[in-house]
Amino acid sequence: MVENLKNVKYTTLLTDSIHLQKHERIHSGEKPYGCKQCSKTFSCSSHLWIHERTHSGEKPYECKQCTKTFSCSNSLKKHERTHSGEKPYECKQCTKIFSCSNSLKLHERTHSGKKPYECKQCSKAFRSSTHLRVHERIHSGEKPYECKQCTKAFICSSSLHSHERTHSGEKPYECKQCTKPFSCSSSLKLHERTHSGEKPYECKQCTKTFRFSSGLKLHGRTHSGEKPYECKQCTKTLHFSDSVKLHEITHTGEKPYECKQCSKTFRSSSHLRVHERTHSGEKPYECKQCTKTFSCFSSLKHERIHTETL
Repeated sequence: MVENLKNVKYTTLLTDSIHLQKHERIHSGEKPYGCKQCSKTFSCSSHLWIHERTHSGEKPYECKQCTKTFSCSNSLKKHERTHSGEKPYECKQCTKIFSCSNSLKLHERTHSGKKPYECKQCSKAFRSSTHLRVHERIHSGEKPYECKQCTKAFICSSSLHSHERTHSGEKPYECKQCTKPFSCSSSLKLHERTHSGEKPYECKQCTKTFRFSSGLKLHGRTHSGEKPYECKQCTKTLHFSDSVKLHEITHTGEKPYECKQCSKTFRSSSHLRVHERTHSGEKPYECKQCTKTFSCFSSLKHERIHTETL
């Protein structure tokens, strides 16, 4: 009995000693376990075993619901929550809930503004190490994710998945208000702003707001005077690439947009849309003072009649 107690005590001390050694490596940075295939090093042997499966392709942990396999048990546990809907991690500031602790940590940085991962080349900072790694590929030119159908390569797997849907035609993200489908979640988020009217990007010079960051960037050129796009025929410079394309048509005389009802042709799709309203009778632009409606936005100059008579 005494001997057994001694063995239990020794085992407990040994286990505690091993855990202490692992912990001390966090401070020392020591990583004594090296991968023989890629020379990547780790602070404990279990992390090395998991890593080695990225080379061997071994995935011994299988989901019982969808048979998807994983290289480590933690990944399986996280995945199983996609089936159960369990989200045990809650943000203390906004009560938003998450299925894994890492997602909560990343989210909490949206409140704190903390961006601990900095690019050594341009000093841009990121909330997560994965975002930094993806960003670093912009500098290195590395594109490790390749489309099997057209060999186009991408810097991150999510961009590849979105691209692959251009081949399959899959559009799994649907707007709840108008049921319009999209191939990626980011496109859906941008679209939803057309319903909500949200314009989160504000110009610091004139306070004009925009739905998209690209719209704000383009608008900024109206203040800076920057005209980076030049017509090859007359060297006229313009703010936007689309403006150059429309301008170049004035040289060629091309009118590629044709009305299906009367065969009249136009230089731009926007001019065609305005024209089509002469057939449909649609007048989506309304004067706020007298409720008179118009088929194109420019006709709202009519509102000056009211201001000039004051």
